[in-house]
Amino acid sequence: MKGLDARLEFQISVALLLLLTVPFASVARAEDILDRTVAVVGDRAITLSEVEEQLALEALDQGTPAEMTPQRYREVVERLIRLRLVQREMSLAGFTGTMDDEVRRQWEAMQENFGGAEAFQKSLAQQGLTEETVRGFLRQQLDFQQFVDFLFRTGLVVTREEVESYYEKEYKPRLPASVEPLSLEQVYSKLEVELLDRRVDPMLEDWINRVRTQTRITILDTAPKSLGATAP
Repeated sequence: MKGLDARLEFQISVALLLLLTVPFASVARAEDILDRTVAVVGDRAITLSEVEEQLALEALDQGTPAEMTPQRYREVVERLIRLRLVQREMSLAGFTGTMDDEVRRQWEAMQENFGGAEAFQKSLAQQGLTEETVRGFLRQQLDFQQFVDFLFRTGLVVTREEVESYYEKEYKPRLPASVEPLSLEQVYSKLEVELLDRRVDPMLEDWINRVRTQTRITILDTAPKSLGATAP
């Protein structure tokens, strides 16, 4: 009987130990998830890995080093917050998104900018990015631009007189003295887009600010500890 009692006591001890350790394990996992969550927009989290990935994608797109500093970290988090806000509005508006052919054209253009498919794949590997991730990034960019165009560019008109004035007063003066400016007709479409952007940008900013006030946004980590910076 004593042997039976001893075995029973051992089994009870093991059961109690499991009951005590499981909650702590759950808490540890929750804390680990929280550590990786740097911001929450509505009910959607932004994780540190997403910030790092976005930094790498932007560096690839812009041809800049993917160096994570406290300032760049905060800038990327802010851009991801804005992206989440716009994505939510896209969903509410029933926005269908970019066609696959458009994403493919952007992908091919990006490859050409890097000197071909082989050089491009090498750059992806250096940044730790996959083709799927980059295609997703391009789709996000195109979705964002198309949605903004739908909201704000529809009906906007830039007159020829405005483009001519912009060409003479701003385009030509910003060129180095040693550079011969292209003709108006050669840069007309480019300057027209720049003037449209000037009108759209403040409208977009006001719209995002309004959407932001209607959304609960929580920033949990203003800068990773590894960067040695905290929020003021």
